[in-house]
Amino acid sequence: MIGDGPYEEYVLSTEELYLLKKSDLLVYETYWEVLCHLHICGQVTGWRSGGIKQISWANYLFPGVNKANPMARLVPSTDNKIFKMISSFTSSYTTESSEDTFKPDTVFESFYYQAIVLMSDRALLAGFLMLWLK
Repeated sequence: MIGDGPYEEYVLSTEELYLLKKSDLLVYETYWEVLCHLHICGQVTGWRSGGIKQISWANYLFPGVNKANPMARLVPSTDNKIFKMISSFTSSYTTESSEDTFKPDTVFESFYYQAIVLMSDRALLAGFLMLWLK
C-alpha cells in the first residue's frame, strides 16, 4: 500500500488511470499535466538514477528560485522552442504491438506539447508539494 511505505516515485497503471479518470476527472488531468512537465524537466535538465534532482524540478517550476532575481512562475514555451525540443528528442511514438490496453499502431504525441499551455494552479501546487514532501 502506497500510504504505508516511504515516499517513492509511483506511476499509475492503465487500470488505475482508468479508475481515476472515471472517479475524478480533475485529479486525472492534473496528474497527466504534472507528469508531462516532470518528463520535460527530466529531459531538459538530465535524468539521474532516481528521477530528477529536486533543485532541477524547483528551478523548472519556479524559474529564479535560487537566484538573486525574484522567483517567477513557469511561463508557456513558444512554439519554436517546443519544436526545437521535439526535434531533438522524439515527436511521437507508435506502438508496434499490444502494450497494456493500447493496440498496435497507436500513436502518442510528444509530451512537450503540454509546455505551450500555462501550467494550471493545481499542477503547480502538485509540483510544489512533490518538492515539499520529498
